[in-house]
Amino acid sequence: MKECQLCKNCFTDDVNTCPHDGMPTFHSISGEPVLEGKYHLECRLGQGGMGVVYKARHQYLKTLHAIKIILPDLVGNDPELVTRFRQEALAAAAIRHQNVVGVSDYGVAQGTMPFLVMEYVEGESLHDLLEREGKLSPEKALELMSAIAAGIGVAHKQGIVHRDLKPLNIMIVKDQPKMSEAVKILDFGLAKIKSGELLGSFIQAQTTGLMGSPFYMAPEQWADEEPDATSDIYSLGIMFYQMLSGDVPFKGSSIPAIMKKHISDLPPTFASLGLKVSAPVEKAVRHALEKDRKARTQTVEQFIEELKEALRGEGGEEEFSAVTNSQTLTSSLQVLTIPPGSAVFVDDKAVGKSGDDGWIIFNQMKVGKHHIRVRAEGFFDWETEFTLSDTPKELVAHLKKDTLAIPKPEIAEMSAISAANETQRDMVISQGTQPFIPQTTPPEIDPTSQQNFQPVQTGGFQNSMPAPPKSFFSPVVIAVIGIFGLFALGIIGAGGAYMAGVFGGSPSPEPTAETSPTPVQEDPRNEMVEIPGGTFMMGNNKGRDNEKPEHEVIVKPFFLDKTEVTNAEYYLFVKESGHIPPAHFVNGKPAPGQEKFPVYFVSHKDAMAFAQWRSKRDGKEYRLPTEAEWEYAARNGSDGNLYPWGNELLEDMAVLDRPNGNALPVGSKKGANKWGVQDLIGNVWEWTGSEAKLYPGSLGIENELKDKYFIIRGGGAISASEGDLAVNSTFRVPTEENEANKVLGFRLARSK
Repeated sequence: MKECQLCKNCFTDDVNTCPHDGMPTFHSISGEPVLEGKYHLECRLGQGGMGVVYKARHQYLKTLHAIKIILPDLVGNDPELVTRFRQEALAAAAIRHQNVVGVSDYGVAQGTMPFLVMEYVEGESLHDLLEREGKLSPEKALELMSAIAAGIGVAHKQGIVHRDLKPLNIMIVKDQPKMSEAVKILDFGLAKIKSGELLGSFIQAQTTGLMGSPFYMAPEQWADEEPDATSDIYSLGIMFYQMLSGDVPFKGSSIPAIMKKHISDLPPTFASLGLKVSAPVEKAVRHALEKDRKARTQTVEQFIEELKEALRGEGGEEEFSAVTNSQTLTSSLQVLTIPPGSAVFVDDKAVGKSGDDGWIIFNQMKVGKHHIRVRAEGFFDWETEFTLSDTPKELVAHLKKDTLAIPKPEIAEMSAISAANETQRDMVISQGTQPFIPQTTPPEIDPTSQQNFQPVQTGGFQNSMPAPPKSFFSPVVIAVIGIFGLFALGIIGAGGAYMAGVFGGSPSPEPTAETSPTPVQEDPRNEMVEIPGGTFMMGNNKGRDNEKPEHEVIVKPFFLDKTEVTNAEYYLFVKESGHIPPAHFVNGKPAPGQEKFPVYFVSHKDAMAFAQWRSKRDGKEYRLPTEAEWEYAARNGSDGNLYPWGNELLEDMAVLDRPNGNALPVGSKKGANKWGVQDLIGNVWEWTGSEAKLYPGSLGIENELKDKYFIIRGGGAISASEGDLAVNSTFRVPTEENEANKVLGFRLARSK
């Protein structure tokens, strides 16, 4: 059988060119496109870790079906594959429920390729829905989860466990007015035969931006224990967490890293992600995510009931810690600060610093209304009003990074800075992993008294600390300029941004509008646009401190890449030069469908090496644009616009505000400058060739750093379009030259 490279339609082996679009066909599976003489394969719908799914039509009944063909070369040489597949198919066919995709037939093509005939549904996966909408309201998430749980519950009652629940296995049928009828669960009972698929799905997860099984597996599955109904409930808990937050709770750069977090780490609190989710809802989610399956929510019906009960009581200040005596006038307050070592003030009194793990605990505090402020060098103050009742309370103070200052700490402080950066990085990756341990001899604390508090802290601090002065340009501001914690972990975005992890999810077996498969072009050269020289006012007196003061700059004529450098062009560089490929490439190549996306995970040194290679290839001298050239292009020269498209923030002009941080193909938005240069704002941050320095006349202080820092510009997909950290054409951020992460790319320039 042959398939068209473009439309994926299936043909007999004698068809070399697709009659629909004229594209060449390729040989896919052996034999004719008809299974058992009755199922005619019409087109490929997608490919997973062990097989291919086709849209098929019954030769005689003319009914549509989805047929999954298990390919031996994808699951290994397993002599018992056919037998075990038949057993699992029988189990899947036994489940009859409106929320489970029905299995109607089974067969073995050519004696080696088992296939499953399933109900054909048109719609989108839950993964695609979350990719499009980012986060869901608790009410909508519950509506979806109730339908999923209904189908799962029927299977559990028959003793059947899914074992591989994830958003890609949940379909939402279009044109269904009721969500209870629109949800369909795929792949019931097939997880047992997926030998070797775990590694493959994870490799895909690093590169194509979609979620895969490792992010949803219960702790006992990592230990090779037989999964049961509570294993599915754990996966549902992960999915519900993702619906509310826009991301999974446990991520990492390798399978062992993900496994460790599933087994030992607590999920980050919603508050630590900047989300307002009521404590009862969070309690229900955490119950489903207990490490010990005996302590976990035991049935899907119980899970849904706990969520419904939580939403019915939503809106109060109740927390889910242990309850103390209702008659007492004191209670317990636990505060987690990010970053650790922050100074804490309650009712305008200095009460100490959080410990090395970020916790500060008050075991005896008067009930009633209080005000808390948390302060750390290099961050904006965090403060809130709260009411302490007789129920212990937990607060998470997630301070927004102040990225204004140029990172120039004293050389002597570098070792301390490095340690601070590592602490900050570890806290972001596994925040909330330290459980609250009650103290055996709690100190007496009365916030209304004149004496300083004596908090109990897990980090060992027990003395009250004076408030540190707030400074935008002190050495420690940049000490923790974990702008590289900020970027490497993706903590940039609306309102202070977040996103732990360095990759965005796992691959869809089906092409989407954002990842339609296209072959790597032979010579995908980036078009260059001529930018005429001129004079403009660089900087922004209304912007951040490191954007001040405005000053006149003369820019000579130059050429600038029309788009950010793509995966396709960077792949040619890797292929021809032997340069180390970026982390998201698979076997040294961009993943299928990712060729036109901007390359990322490139350091300043990588970008310079690419410029040298392209210069040699084209016989012209390329370089990174200077910071002045970049801003001149982004502001339309002497027009001085705040954005490449004008002075107002407009929709559909830039790839911004994407909670998962995933970029789009270059040129996806309309916000080009007047010369046609695209994506100057959003998609990925862009390296410039200018070292980090304050502008002439700035009141800031620069110290010398051991490492080089360069300015990056433009913001990335996860960056905010509004708020304190909103990006525009004057926003500038210093970044260490060896930094390479998911939101950082580049484009080239050359002198005229």
